[in-house]
Amino acid sequence: MQDAERFLSSFDRPNIFYRIVPKEQPRKQLLAFLAERRSDAGIVYCLSRKKVDEVAVFLSEQGFPALPYHAGLPNETRSHHQKRFLNEEGLIMVATVAFGMGIDKPNVRFVAHLDLPKSLEAYYQETGRGGRDGLPADAWMAYGLQDVVMLKQMLQNSEGDERHKRLEQHKLDAMLSLCEETRCRRQTLLAYFDEDMPEPCGHCDNCVDGVQTWDATEPARQALSAIFRTGQRYGVGHLVDVLLGKDNEKVRSFGHQHLSVYGVGKALGRVSGAPCSDNWLPVVWRTSTLKATAACA
Repeated sequence: MQDAERFLSSFDRPNIFYRIVPKEQPRKQLLAFLAERRSDAGIVYCLSRKKVDEVAVFLSEQGFPALPYHAGLPNETRSHHQKRFLNEEGLIMVATVAFGMGIDKPNVRFVAHLDLPKSLEAYYQETGRGGRDGLPADAWMAYGLQDVVMLKQMLQNSEGDERHKRLEQHKLDAMLSLCEETRCRRQTLLAYFDEDMPEPCGHCDNCVDGVQTWDATEPARQALSAIFRTGQRYGVGHLVDVLLGKDNEKVRSFGHQHLSVYGVGKALGRVSGAPCSDNWLPVVWRTSTLKATAACA
């Protein structure tokens, strides 16, 4: 086409309130989120088919009408559940990413994620199914570092070439950065899509509640030292045990109780201004980025 008109639209969905919380007791957290939304239609996304089935049953038992949707169900069942969701009010669809394409229910009041999406593209598309009528909607997600471990394992075991895996890893890192962001989430999300929002949105959890931060420079150095001195071959859990001076079979079997870094992390909770007590997990996990500050997990 020659001299075609070009139309650009913003990625911003100002009616959606974004909230991301650390995953602790996800089902209990989900129930707390749904407590004030009993009559609302919504979508709950899970990573696996098994979890979809389990969460749908759990919500139904708790008095929330919920239906499962994933590629493992018979076509007739999926079609029936989809029609019910489109035509009934106050119904919750618990689904994998198999659900959503072509769904245009305008009054979806919330989209909840019980597992971390693989990319910001997926997150944006899935949360964008809420509030298409322009009225207020919520995008709520509970994430944990175990989600990242699982997604990384799935990526490494995939059949894609190295270039594809590097690209997917970059997308996953961007998704994790949004979860750990201490600034306005909407600014971060829009910046990923090359859209600038000069001022914080005032309509996300970080803007409304604020985020308490602390100087993690020294803990990051200690974490890097533990990674190096243990041979750069152990997972986060074991490194945390070493830093906290835990006396367990795995630590003793490798002789790591004799390392200079053994137990040096016990003082983390006493670091001036550190609100996270002895929660080493986010520090160890993110030391490779050499960030000078860390948000509480």
